[in-house]
Amino acid sequence: MHRFAVVLLALACLLRAAPSPAQTRLATPGGSFTISLPSGFVTIPPLELYLFEHRGLSGPVPPEALAEFRKTRMGFQAPAEKWFTLPYLIVSVETGRKRGPQDLFMESVMAERDSESQSSGEGHRFLEKDHQPLKRMTYYKDVAYSAAHGRKVAMGSYTWLTSQGFIRVAWFAPEDQLRAWEPQLHQAAMSVVLSPELEYRPEGR
Repeated sequence: MHRFAVVLLALACLLRAAPSPAQTRLATPGGSFTISLPSGFVTIPPLELYLFEHRGLSGPVPPEALAEFRKTRMGFQAPAEKWFTLPYLIVSVETGRKRGPQDLFMESVMAERDSESQSSGEGHRFLEKDHQPLKRMTYYKDVAYSAAHGRKVAMGSYTWLTSQGFIRVAWFAPEDQLRAWEPQLHQAAMSVVLSPELEYRPEGR
């Protein structure tokens, strides 16, 4: 075999065997589930996340409102001078209305149609979707122009059924850096592990 071909083959083997980027395992408050974050990601303060989701709020945030918010929202991002600098992840825990496998399936079916119909049209592109019934989860990814960030932003939305409702992990990254960030962000969103108490159980079990 030609020496150059041997070198290429060796490089291919090394790349295939290379480990994925290191991730940091995080247990959520109360231990209801765990998630692995891309190495180096930091936690967005709950107050910053609250203000981000309640834009236009005037006056101080009541302590009891922030305490309740902390139970259902978490945010993480790569180190930066400002909060919500891309890329970042937001985790939402929804309770009070238990959803079933049919709801999850319909979300998968409608994801692409809804994403396209709600698009502003400027640079929108649907990337992919997947429904994994054995894991009780579904996800979709797309790219659209973000007025808040002033650029095209790629996002992924992952929904996991739980015994109390669902958990949604959403990541956001610059469209022009998607190739560099997507593997780590996808791995993080797929790493959710529910506690035995939070695992989805069909009705009657």
